[in-house]
Parts: sequence; C-alpha cells; structure tokens
Amino acid sequence: MNVGDFDSFMRQVHGHPPFPWQSQVVTEAVERGAWPALVDAPTGLGKTSMLDIAVFLLAMSAGGEAPVGLGRRRIYMVVDRRIVVDQAEQHGRLIADALDEAERGTICWETAERLRSLSSAREGDPALRVVKMRGGTTWDAAWLSRPDLPAIVTGTVDQVGSRLFFRGYGVSARRRPIDAALVGTDSVIMIDEAHLAQAFTAALASASELDSSEVLGLPSTSIVHLSATAVEQSDGWSAQFDEEAHRLNVTADRRLRAAKTLSFVDSSEKTIVKEVAGRAAELASRPGARVLVVCNTVNRAREVHDALISRKKPSCVAETMLLMGRSRPLDRERIAERVTELFGAEREQTPVSVILVATQTIEVGIDLDATDMVTETAAWDALVQRFGRVNRRGDFSDATVTVVEDNAEKPPVYGQAKSRTAAFLRAAACDRLDVSPLALRHVDVPSGLTAEPPLLPVLLPAQLDAWARTGPAPSNDPPLDPYLHGIKKATAQVTVAWRDGLVDAMGELLSAREAGAAVDALPVRSEECAELSLRAVRDWLLNKKPSVMADVDEFGDIPFSEGESDARVLRRAADADWQWVAAAALRPGDAIVVPSRYGGLDRFGWNPVDHESVRDVAELASLRRGRAVLRLDPGLGDRLGLESPPVLAESRAAWLNAEDPAEREEVAQHLVETVREWLSGEIVPADGSPWTAEDLTDLRKALSQGAVVFDGDDASTPPLLHTSSPRKAWQGVDEGTPADSSSLNRRVSLADHLKAVAARSGQIADNLGLPQELSRVIVDAARWHDLGKVDRRFQAMLFGGSEIAAELAEEPLAKSGMPQDDRAQRLRALRLSGLPRGARHEAWSETIVAAHLQSLEELYPGDEDLLRHLVASHHGHDRPLLPPVDDPGTHTVDADVEDVHVHVSLPTGVRLADADRFVELNARYGRWGLALLETIVRCADMTVSSEGS
Repeated sequence: MNVGDFDSFMRQVHGHPPFPWQSQVVTEAVERGAWPALVDAPTGLGKTSMLDIAVFLLAMSAGGEAPVGLGRRRIYMVVDRRIVVDQAEQHGRLIADALDEAERGTICWETAERLRSLSSAREGDPALRVVKMRGGTTWDAAWLSRPDLPAIVTGTVDQVGSRLFFRGYGVSARRRPIDAALVGTDSVIMIDEAHLAQAFTAALASASELDSSEVLGLPSTSIVHLSATAVEQSDGWSAQFDEEAHRLNVTADRRLRAAKTLSFVDSSEKTIVKEVAGRAAELASRPGARVLVVCNTVNRAREVHDALISRKKPSCVAETMLLMGRSRPLDRERIAERVTELFGAEREQTPVSVILVATQTIEVGIDLDATDMVTETAAWDALVQRFGRVNRRGDFSDATVTVVEDNAEKPPVYGQAKSRTAAFLRAAACDRLDVSPLALRHVDVPSGLTAEPPLLPVLLPAQLDAWARTGPAPSNDPPLDPYLHGIKKATAQVTVAWRDGLVDAMGELLSAREAGAAVDALPVRSEECAELSLRAVRDWLLNKKPSVMADVDEFGDIPFSEGESDARVLRRAADADWQWVAAAALRPGDAIVVPSRYGGLDRFGWNPVDHESVRDVAELASLRRGRAVLRLDPGLGDRLGLESPPVLAESRAAWLNAEDPAEREEVAQHLVETVREWLSGEIVPADGSPWTAEDLTDLRKALSQGAVVFDGDDASTPPLLHTSSPRKAWQGVDEGTPADSSSLNRRVSLADHLKAVAARSGQIADNLGLPQELSRVIVDAARWHDLGKVDRRFQAMLFGGSEIAAELAEEPLAKSGMPQDDRAQRLRALRLSGLPRGARHEAWSETIVAAHLQSLEELYPGDEDLLRHLVASHHGHDRPLLPPVDDPGTHTVDADVEDVHVHVSLPTGVRLADADRFVELNARYGRWGLALLETIVRCADMTVSSEGS
C-alpha cells in the first residue's frame, strides 16, 4: 500500500474520489510521521472523512509503509451534538461494511486483512468495530471487548472526556479503568469544531504532558482539531486548504460557490417568535421549500414551533417538525429519520414544503441541505456552521439566509459575542451578504464575534493522581466538569431516565430498596435517557421557573437555584445501593431515575412545563439491545402503545392471588400464553408511540420462538417475562457478587479457566507489541488470577452451596454452571456457602501468588509488584485498596493448581501498603499505561468467561 491507494480506497468505500485536502492529509501525515493538530476545511467538504483517513493510515502502519505508531487502533470522533454522534457512527459503519464486504484483491480487502492482523482475527471476522459511547451501570455499558481491536468510537465531550479521566459518567466504578485505558492509549481523538471544546482540548494536552511513560512502547493519544472556523494551533502542524486545487474539482467547486445570500432583520424579545415564524411560513409557501429555523435555546425553539403549528400554515406545507438534542435517543431517532428523509442532502425532490425548527443540534456534522434558513443571531462561528446546512451541495440557485436579532440586553448562550455579531451583520448585510463557503473564507471578520473562551483550570498531577484512584475514589475527589467545559460555566450534565413502577397504588414513593429492585430488574439503557443540564433538572424538581437551556454547553455564570421540594429522584450510591435524593443532592455526572408521573418530557424532548406522565420506554430500549423483556404490570399496554385485553389483567390477578406453589406455576404459564396470544395477531402501535410496527414484530417473534423465562419470585417487583439474554462476549459477566462473576451455563474447572485466560492475555499483549518482560508478567497474572477460588467456602458456593459436593469433586471449579439469569439461585448458593458479604477472591489470589513467589528458588524474572497488582485488581478493585470485608475467624487455603503448591492464611484486614504500591506503579508505567495492563487481563478474563471457558 502507498498514499496513492487512498483514492481507490475512497472510491470503493463511498463511490467517489477524495477531495484534494483529504489526499494531502494522508500524504503529509506519512511524511511527517505525525497527525495534524488542525484540519481547517469549509463545511460541506467532508471533515467526517477524517475517519476514512485514520482507518487507511492504520492499515499502512500495520503493513510497515507508514511510521510505526502513526496509525492508532482506536479512532475517536468527538462531537458535542448528540444527534451528530449518531451520524458519525453511521459514517463509521459505512466504512466497516465496505471492509467486511470487500472483494479479494481490492484495496478495501487488503485494508481489512491488515486490520484483522492487529488482533489475530480470522478471515470473516469484523475488520473494524464501530461503537457509540453508552452510559449505564451494568456491563452492558461495555463498548469494546479487547484493547487490541481496531475501532471507530463516537461520543460527546462528556462521554469521551469523563472516561479518559477515569470518571466515566454513568459508568460503574470498576469499569472506569478499562474505559480510561481504551481512550487514553493507542488512540487518536478528533474533535469536530474544537473551538466548542476548548477546556477539554486543553485538559487533553496537559494530560499528555503529565503522563508520558514510554515503558509500554505504545503511542500516546494524538489530538486533531477539525474546524470550518479554525483558530490557530500553537503545537503541531496544520493541514492547509488549497482553494485553487478545490476549484479545479467540479464537486468541491460547486459546494464552495453554493449560492446563499444573507439578510439581517432587527426585532425584539417580545416579537422575535412571531417574526421568525412569519418569515419561515412565507418562505415555505414556495413549492418544494425546505425551510430550516434555528433557535439558540430549547425554550425559544418550542415557542417558534408552537407558533407555526397554531397559525394557519400555507396549504403546501406538509409538516412542521421540531428537533432538539435534549431528548431520549428512542424518541429522537424517529424524528431524526424523518428529518433526514425530508432535509437530507441525498433526498428525493418533491413539490411539498416542510419546516424544521431546531436548536444548535444541527450545527455540526449533520448532513442537511435546506433551501432556506431563518435563524436567530448567534456568535459568528455558530452562524457559519448554520449557514453550512443551506444549499449544502450547491444545487439551488437562490438559497436565502435570514438572521433575526432580538436585541436582548443579556443574550443567553453566546453573551456579548451575539450582540457584536449582530452589529457586524447589520452593517455588512445592508445590500445582502454572500455567505457561500468560499466567500466566508474571505470575509474580514472583526475580533470579538466568537464566544469568549471559558476560563481554563490548570491541570496538575495531583488531579490526575486522584482521578486514577477508582477503587475507592478519594473522599475529596476533584470535580471533573471544569476540565471538560471550563470554569464558571453552568454546563454540568446529568442523565435522566423515566420509569413506571416507582410509586405505590396511593401515589407514594416506594422504598429505595423496592424502587431500586424494580429498576435493576430491567437495567437502565442509554437509549431511554436524556442528557440535561444539572441546573435545569434542579429547577424542575424545585418547581422553579424553567431555566434557559440550549444544545450547547456554553452558558454564563448562572447560580444554582436553592429551595426545598418533596420531589425525590432515585440514584445509585457508591455502595451500589439505591437511594432517594433531593434536588440539592444532585451532582455533575449523576445518572438518575425519576417516576414517570413527574412529567418533564414529551415526544420532542425536554419540556419542564409538561406535567403529563412520561412514557416509559425501558422495554423498547432492551429490545433494541437484543433482549425481549416485558414487565407484566397494569401499564404494559400503554408502554407498548397497545390496548391491553381484559384477559391479561385477569391472568395477572390470578397469578398474584395464587398461594399454592403448584397452582402458582400453572397460573404463571397461563399468563405467559396470554401475553403470547395477545401479541400474536397483527398489531399496530398507537400514534406517537416510539414503538414501530417492526419493533412489535420483533417482540412477537422473540416471545413466540425463543426460550421464555417467567421471573416472578420477588414480590417487591412486577413479574417479568423475558427471553434468555444473548450477550456479546464481554457483556456476559456481572461482577456484582462472587456468585455473579463465577457463573456460566456450564461448569468450568479452575485449571482450564486459568489456562484459557493466560493464553488470551498473551495473545492480546503480543498483538499490542508489548515488551517481552511485560508480556511474561501479564500472562502469569492471568494464569494465577483466580487462585483464591480454591477457598473451601468459595468452592461450596460454586457447587450450589454444598460443602460436601465441593469436597468430593475431582478438581476445583472456576465457574459454577448456574444459569446467568437465575440470580436467586446464585444468591442462595452464596448464602449457604458461608462466604462473608463482599468477599473478594482476588485478595486471596494475591496472597497465594505472594507466597508462591517467596517459595521460588530463584528470583521471579519480572516486576513482582506489577504481577501482584494485576492479580488483585482483576475485578476493578485495589486502585489503590481492596474493599474491607468482615470475615471473622482465621481461614487457610491449600492451593495446589498447576505449578502453584502453597498453604497460606487468608488476609483479615485491608493492606494499606497496596496504596504505596499503586502510586509507584502509576509512576513506572503511567496512569493510563497501568490501566491498560489491567485491562488486558480483565478483558481476557471476561471474554474467555462469556465464551464458556
């Protein structure tokens, strides 16, 4: 392969050649052996294809034609617009599909084979993973199974940044080191419109300088700023945009010269809604018009949308839509699909007209092509992004942009930059202003028209050291939000899910234990959550006047509201127990669950003045993840958008009233058949339901064809009807209790499990090209990581709680064979075994390993401290301490597995020396380097376990 093959690569993937700037980036990156710090290309000229460039360079590095370390296994596209994250993911999937479907001998086939070689994958395996950052507190939050896999990852600043700094929002504490390692090593992070994320980019640069250990030999994180409104970068080289070369390219020239003229209109805060709605309706009176209205806040977007709906629309207007990022993905995706159908650049032209009212969510990356635009004044850089959504392909001869100024004294979101931009446009647009991409590159823009950059806190080693401590986190944990968004910005985010079943028949909140059990029965998925500002949620819970909120996190210094309210929300505490908390207790990054009856959301998204009960979409989120689950409560029909038959309520009542176990089992089976029969016919969801007919068909097939489990033993939660959970390799291990992490659908001996995990760890280490001495330590840690399971009580637990069965067994087990879905059976075995609450077999494993090392005749030929740490931390603890366990009495174990033959006393207290060891290892291997070494062992353990070994 050589740089000239990039032309063929783009033609095979996308059906067209690259733009000149894209080919130049490939050539110059190979020549320099480094990524550009800045890519400055006009909007509409394919900045998202930096993903294609990154994949191609990775293949060249894998084959030796590009410098080692130029290509990176993990390619991140960070876009601080929630809907655009979805579109970037779609672009990545287009690349991945082209690689997997490539014909032998083509450049795509060669690229795919090289990417597979990076992880020892076989022909036919996916060459490139494409994943989107997800939240959640279970292992379903995992987004990549192994650190040697090539992947494209999309996410927002909060999603990627919080994971990089060991504080993943909505991620379990034990998962955080894995996520940090996957973001912070062997990666290139591309930040679209990086001027919107200056605090994050500054924190990234500081972290790279403060953690530069090269012991692992892997490239550190590279940062690429993508922008159509670029600011100068002091470090690294910039990819230049050659205008003349692009004017010789027919497609590029048409897009650069795409005609669009701007007119400026003065209005007021009282009249702007009427002004904007009136002008949009007038533009939409033309046949085939696609009018895009952009507002600066969610509040105003709703007002304009309502005004357009209430006024008498022109007869040719087919629809008036509202699109915002502050919504649940399951609600937003149906609107986004319709928006793409009607406004997408590749749409089919029709005579009907459509109006789309949107927030800043459309500014970056989303491929819309409106015929006209009406927009509020914003900061200049934001307006440039909006102009790029009009006549994007250059197919229209008379596209118009109308900028309306409300002359607010204290403009929200953009502050005085908005007012100064209005003054500039008021003068510049008196005879209409050409805002084609080519013209914009030559506009003499005065200073002060872009939003003032946030105050950037200085990142110190002490902050990184504190964040690296994930188990347990320090009590005085430094706040992360200022390093993602800057100081004095009311930008802190919380993630909110709405659920039924959290109140009793009288409308009172259930106890935290009962409510938490109801949530855990059907874990929260990111698809059912909305990301909202902390201040907006607090104001809503306190019944305050709704605070102004936009789809960008660029607010001024706004104090939080104070007050008291009876409203409580459910939040998981540090000890994994659920608790009801008040508004004042909410913190940045919290993931909360609120009762559906609180309202606050409609089909378009966040609406704090709407008090109607919110539709619970937990079943739909689970189905989209591949698992059919139904909560058999009175609200089931409403959640599915269907009318429940009376027989369903009767069957459920019969089950609740059955006391005899045999009768109860018979009635339960009848309840299952009733549900199946209800869903067996032709079913159509009600208008406004997020469920599609295809969703309901998939649900019916899953419940009629698969093995269905009825789970109704816990009286505190509604009975569940679900299929066995088909999990991906790394998602099949729940580390909540010893029984959870040691359960598979078949028994596995300890010796076989240790051998398999050691082999997988060695394979990953070799694929990453780690030094041989480090690979040796990793493999040894993997083949000894579960030695603590030889404890008699632990073995009894693995044999269903029977100490006699454990004693009679020929060899110790690693996995019990108890069904993963039968949590009750696993907990019963745990109780009968006598294992103390919270017992950690990894603590016992480390004790055995330490004794084994002392028994060796010759010194261990590796880093003993690292070895012991990797064993002790293989479930995410011991960073820097293992959790305390009340284990009375003295206990010993005889470890006689493979080459280990020792008799030891088990530890009875927390080893404080582990904290000193943790500090030394972070200094030796780097904070992200140590996390990566842990990740190799942990991912090997999880993938091997869920594969049945």
